[in-house]
Parts: sequence; structure tokens; C-alpha cells
Amino acid sequence: MTSTSKTTTTASSHHDNNNKISSIFLGTFNVNGSQVTQPDCQKWLKQAERADMVVLSFQECGTCRKDGSTHSPKRMHVHDYCRYDDNRVEEEEDGNERKKEENVAAVKEEEETKKCMMEQDKEFLSSIESCLSSDHYQVADIAMGEPPSSSSNNNNKHKWYGFIRLLVYVKGEVTASNISKSSIPIICPVGDKASSYSTTTHPNYKPSQSPDKGAICLAIPSLSLLLCSMHLAGTNKYNVPETIFDDIRIKQLQTINDACFNNTEMIVDDASFRKLRPIVLGDLNFRVEVLSSEGEKERGGKDFCAVNEILMEGETDKVRQLFLEYDRLCLHLGHTTRRRQQQQRGKNEFIMNNVNENENHITKNGSTINVDDKSFPSLRRIDLLSDVVDLIWRESFQNKQKTSSNVILPTFTFKVGDVPPRSYANKRTPSWTDRILVSQRLLLLLLSESDDNWICCDKDQETMHSEEEGIQQPLLVGSGEVTSIGTNDDIVLSDHIPLHCLIHFK
Repeated sequence: MTSTSKTTTTASSHHDNNNKISSIFLGTFNVNGSQVTQPDCQKWLKQAERADMVVLSFQECGTCRKDGSTHSPKRMHVHDYCRYDDNRVEEEEDGNERKKEENVAAVKEEEETKKCMMEQDKEFLSSIESCLSSDHYQVADIAMGEPPSSSSNNNNKHKWYGFIRLLVYVKGEVTASNISKSSIPIICPVGDKASSYSTTTHPNYKPSQSPDKGAICLAIPSLSLLLCSMHLAGTNKYNVPETIFDDIRIKQLQTINDACFNNTEMIVDDASFRKLRPIVLGDLNFRVEVLSSEGEKERGGKDFCAVNEILMEGETDKVRQLFLEYDRLCLHLGHTTRRRQQQQRGKNEFIMNNVNENENHITKNGSTINVDDKSFPSLRRIDLLSDVVDLIWRESFQNKQKTSSNVILPTFTFKVGDVPPRSYANKRTPSWTDRILVSQRLLLLLLSESDDNWICCDKDQETMHSEEEGIQQPLLVGSGEVTSIGTNDDIVLSDHIPLHCLIHFK
């Protein structure tokens, strides 16, 4: 991997002549403010080298490039939403020498932070790009957030873990340049965290607009793609049912959806928006919840034990049942077979094991679990997620034959630095927080309303041309097939493990 100033090789010229995207590698990793090393990347990105497009989502990324403009002729740099922007430093003008001294000290500290982070970021990008082909060119590097707070800062209200970041690479210099020129970045912060910087140097964030949570999206009209790197609100209190946190996450998703739809740089009409095929990847933070009563949701409590016991046993069918019945995102997306059948029959109840059809709750170990369908507001009402399919569900649990050979275990929460086989920390209930959601139109697969079978649909494959330049634009056509999906539990730098998949188009 080199910068856009490199001399194009014969291989990349050949790829530019083909001008098609025939494979996409997708990866997401919440790195917990840690530095990703080259050996880590070699494990996680093993299959990225041969993909025509590489899309990487990071959450709590410890580094962020600060090198100038948001746009350039051939690629986009980090969006300048970071809090250490020099232009935002405001010295006091009231003659208060003490405040001036505080400002000088704060600015100096920020300069040191920037210098250190730039060096770390070079290592970060070098580790990633060492795993890519020499024909890969960077299309986008977009981020928002603040650098990780020092370990001495134990106030969670002000403690930052890093940036939400989106990296996109494409093979072929001409292809990458064309995609970059037509791409539109969309930044949508939705968090409620106070800045770690002094208010004497930076104004604080507006309510529900801090960049610790939210999405970085990249609309690529020439490919009819909408790439979304997300980090949604976590479960940060004990003895609170997941329905409370789900409501927060769903509101954040709606805000992100509105930011995409109302973006002034895009053609804002329903038809144009719906042509974009979303790929959503990141730490969506939806959890597994078996027991929801107050006393069972404490640290290491009955809810944790119920889930951890199933995972420790390691029986495929039980893990599959755990995911299908108790994973909150699976429920909200309507991926659960029983719920879908109930909806088709006009029922409101979601039947699980030992549930009477005329009741809206079940009893497990003496605990009442509410399964009223109203407690699972459908994410399908949000345009961004109206036709997405969760690849963990589709590739690992929906098909029993696939499940037996490719079980994906919860990606959170692990003990940092734990030697494999890793165990789950009792800080939170083990969950599939890290997800990759892909438009069914991208996979050319739609769910039949009459049964649970996946059917292939026709799609027009038209060649797109640029009216301004008269050149053929990159194409993304054919039926998409997920040829690989998995996690890397031997990467131990975080309390999450990375998720990846490879999609080929035929």
C-alpha cells in the first residue's frame, strides 16, 4: 500500500481496466484505546489482500490522523471533527493572567498529545497497510472523537477511549480516485459525554452530539453503497433492563438515519436514498439478556451466569438457541423464526420455549421475562436498516448445517490480555455487540414472506458513466456470496475481539 502519488503497477492498471468491484472485505474492531500491532493485523486481515475493496470500522481507536483538509482530489482525510483542532483554541481576553497560563498549559498539552498520536497513527496505518496489496489505494480515512484519556482519569463522565474511525481502500489508482471524488462523508455524533478538555480552551458539546458515540458514513453513489462505521450507546449501569438501553440505541440509529437522509450534499429524495445499499459495521452494543429482573442484572449476577454457563458448555445447539432467542438485535431485526411466524399470523406474542401462545411472558428459574412483541420495536421502520441482514445470524445461526462448522461466539466482554482460550469477564453479560449488517439488495437475497427460505432476485446490471468526465464508473454487480466470516479470539489487546467477513460477487 502506498499513497496516491505512487506509480501504478501493471497489475493495478489491469484492475483499472476491469473497473469492477468483485469482492469486499469488511472488518470491525473495538480496540479499547489500544494500539493495533502488525501481528494482530496479520491475523485479522489475512483475507483482505485479495479483496478489491477493504472497509474497516474502528471504535475507541487510540489514534487519528490530523493532516489537513477533509477532501483532496484523490482521497479524503480525517474529517476535522476532532477536539484538538487548533482553530478552536480561544484565549481569555479579560486580563486574567491565571486563565491565560492555564490556556497556555492546555494548548501545550494538546500539542504534545497531537505529536505523540501522529507517530502512533503512522504505526497504526503501517500495520494495516502491510496486510494489503500494493495495488490498494486509500479512498477514505474519516474519524471523530477525542484521544484516550489518561489512566489517572477515573471519571467515566469525562473519560474518553478514542475515536470512531472508518478506513476504506480500493484496488487500482484510477478506480480509487473515481470513487473518492464521488464519495460523500456524513458525520453524525449522538453521544452525551463531556469533553475531556478544559472548557477554557474548548466549548463543550451540545446535548446528544458528543462524538464518542454515533456514526461515520460514506455514501458512494457510483457503487450505490452507503458505508456506516458505528458505535452506539453501551449498557453502562447494573440492575437496569436492556429495554431501557435499546430505546437509547434505537433513537441514536434514527438520528443517524436522518443525518444520512437529510444530508445537503446528497440528492435528497426518497428514490435516490433507497438506491444506496447500506453496509453497517461496528460496535452496535445490543446485548444478550436472559434474565431482566433488577436483582439479576448486577455484576456477575444471574443473567451473566445463565449466559456464561451455556458458553462454557460449548454445545452448538444451545449457543444457537441463545442467540436466536435472547440476542436483542436479532429480535429487533425480526431475524428470529418464531417471531416472524407469529407476525405472519397476526399475533403479538413472541413464542419461546415453554411459552403459552395466550400469554406474553415466560418463567425461567422463577424469573419473569417479558416477551410482549411491543417490547421489540422493529428496526425495519428505520430506512437505513429496512432491508439489512445480520451476517452473524445468516452465516452462523440461521442455517443449522452452517452452525455446526462455523459458530461465532459473543465478541464481548473479555479479560484484556487473557491467554486463549479466553474467558468472559463478569463486568457485563457476554454478548454479540460487534456486528456486520449488509443490505439484502447487495446480496441479491430477499426473505420470502411465505416461508423462511432465501430466494435470489433479479437485478438490472447497467453500466454507469460520468456525465462530467465521460468515463466509465466503477461497477458493483452480480450476486453477493459471503465466502468467509469469523472472529479472532487470539487477538487479546481489547475486551472485544475483531469480526470480519469476505463477500464475492459473481
